[in-house]
Amino acid sequence: MKKPVLALLCVLATAGCATHEDPLLTTSASAPPLRAIGYATVSVQPGRTASQKQLNAIRAARLAAMRDLVEKIYGADVSGRSSVIEGRIVVDTARADVEGMLRGVRVVRIQPFQSDVYEAELEVSAAEAAAMRRLGRPHYQ
Repeated sequence: MKKPVLALLCVLATAGCATHEDPLLTTSASAPPLRAIGYATVSVQPGRTASQKQLNAIRAARLAAMRDLVEKIYGADVSGRSSVIEGRIVVDTARADVEGMLRGVRVVRIQPFQSDVYEAELEVSAAEAAAMRRLGRPHYQ
């Protein structure tokens, strides 16, 4: 008599427990891909000609989108520091570091966004993002 009651209590106690599934760990084929967009201004790029500046802006926009993807997959290390002297903030800084490795990224589009800005959109499949997440963040020296 005690064993069935104990078993029933255990089942009832754990029935309300739900598992939280990280969407970046799912490998479902129906999961939408992760997308990221990066922007870069042409006029501030280094280069002697307009074409060189344009190519550098395209590269910078692509790298900004890659950074966004890395942040979505691995997260960002965020740190901050504030110093107060006599009730006044004299130093208030924040820093975000992103580090990771991407693979299987597809360029969706790279195009002018405004007269002086390029936009790059990248995507990676949910399965590929999950595989990268499972491998963990690489540690570079």
